[in-house]
Amino acid sequence: MVDFFKGIQLLLARQIRVTRLKVESVETLCGLDVSYSGEEGAAAAVLWSRTGRRVIETVTFCGGIPFPYIPGLLYAREAPLMLAATKRLSARPHLLLVDGHGLAHPRKAGLASIVGLLADTPSVGVAKSLLYGETRVEDGVEYLEAGGERVGVVLRGRGGRKYYVSVGHMVDVESIVMLVDSLGIGLLIPLQEAHKVSKSSLRGP
Repeated sequence: MVDFFKGIQLLLARQIRVTRLKVESVETLCGLDVSYSGEEGAAAAVLWSRTGRRVIETVTFCGGIPFPYIPGLLYAREAPLMLAATKRLSARPHLLLVDGHGLAHPRKAGLASIVGLLADTPSVGVAKSLLYGETRVEDGVEYLEAGGERVGVVLRGRGGRKYYVSVGHMVDVESIVMLVDSLGIGLLIPLQEAHKVSKSSLRGP
């Protein structure tokens, strides 16, 4: 089973595109996160306005967990739930922010890349720990490198906590640098809100 899903991942990796994002045109960002309770998972999609700096829509999708937790294969566990949640949004976001890795992955197809690909929407991965690769500082920017390629940057949150922001799909490193320069730790808000919503949805009314 593991080899099968690794093979699917490698096939999907060939379709992922690294392209410049028109950052100035990005108005709505959607944070995507999944929380768990027993055998149930809850995905939250939180649509956030860049100019208004506020949440404009929140949706959730709850369902059975389709796949066990296996490092490197998070897409098989969480992508179905996240994609189902995004389909409930009233409008397509300009950018998906996924709680997971993008190209900072040994098979260059982390959760953020696959969700972006299948949703046909630009995506960026934001992870709290490093799965694959290393960091290197250049001209005051801490870049994330994987497989000898530059795939993202490190964003410092409150208290100096590191967040690994990597290319997902239809985005490049320069676009990520521009987003971080523009929003700073504000880039984390849609994901933080998605985490709260997914947690609370499992507790019920």
